Amino acid sequence: MSHDAALTPRAPRSPIKITLRATPMAVRDALAEARGGWRDLGLDPATCATAEQVLAEILNNVVEHALPDRPDALVVLECDAAGSGMAFEVRDDGDPMPGLRLPKGAAADIGEDPALLPEGGFGWFMIRQLTRDLSYRRQDGLNRLRFVIDRRT
Repeated sequence: MSHDAALTPRAPRSPIKITLRATPMAVRDALAEARGGWRDLGLDPATCATAEQVLAEILNNVVEHALPDRPDALVVLECDAAGSGMAFEVRDDGDPMPGLRLPKGAAADIGEDPALLPEGGFGWFMIRQLTRDLSYRRQDGLNRLRFVIDRRT
């Protein structure tokens, strides 16, 4: 590396922005695209795995609950480095959250018999456990979900 190159400031990294259709396959493709972008931002594998787990739950919830029967609707995912973590925002024009607030996300009662495990109820608990600064608002006809995932290393 030349001396001049060492003095040249690095260009700031651009945030990742992915626009996807409201379908399960588009969610899968968007997660794959995001993984590549996170590697380019230097995100460690453990943080990438956490981000993918959280986003898979959120994006699939959007497709299933906010935009049912609207496969042509668009969902926007943005993420960028934020201090010691990665800041995320997911936007869509689907149905608002019930009561215009996030679900409580309490731990589901799993009981003693694994055969009686509930079908759902784990997603928002997991999201709350793996993120910080989680917020939701409805603005100008859009759902806006924001959160931060701390870097693991």
